[in-house]
Amino acid sequence: MVGTANRRMRIWLKASMVVFAVSSGSLAQQAPAPITPPASTTPPVSAPPVATPPAPAPAEAAKPAEAPKPPADGGAGEIRDVAARPVLRLKGQSTWDQGFASLKTAIATLEAETKRLSLPRDGNPLAYFVDSDDLGFTYEMMLPLAAAIPAGTTLGTGFDAAQSPGGRAVIFPNEGAYDEIDTAYEALTAWLDDKNLVSTGKFLEEYEFIPEKSDETTMKLKIVVFLK
Repeated sequence: MVGTANRRMRIWLKASMVVFAVSSGSLAQQAPAPITPPASTTPPVSAPPVATPPAPAPAEAAKPAEAPKPPADGGAGEIRDVAARPVLRLKGQSTWDQGFASLKTAIATLEAETKRLSLPRDGNPLAYFVDSDDLGFTYEMMLPLAAAIPAGTTLGTGFDAAQSPGGRAVIFPNEGAYDEIDTAYEALTAWLDDKNLVSTGKFLEEYEFIPEKSDETTMKLKIVVFLK
């Protein structure tokens, strides 16, 4: 998730330090080649020649960390204008550990409210990530609607009628366990850097399929990154 950006940077820095430490340790442990003593000018006749021991093989250089690969989906990196849509919105916050469960609960709560009010849906659930810190993140979960909620509609506690974010954006499809979503964000960040594209800081996740558990690889979503 977007809120994990600082977390990912700390993980990357830690990994870099580990690679450097391993490399330095390998070089430090490498024994210098033994120096062959000069041959005596009058060696004893009975003494066999002293064989020079081979120099130890140099330590294998540490391999650089493999750069994150872009999403395999052919539509990765599609740039287009994303239209704002009428949505039913529910705001919330969560710890990182409970993130997947919190988002699933928010979606289920929104779906129940749309059914109660007979609001026609028009699209997949959207999560807009507002803010984050070391402990967790704040989000807005939205269900797109076919039309704006009629004026005077009495919504349940915590719900409101709103518009989803819109504008020029790049779309990154992703399939795999939600536990591994950081990998997708690392790849898209590298892609943006390579293309010299700058994000506005607004991110959406559009959920096409959500499994029961965060470690199931059937999760299917799109990451929408709005551009300057």
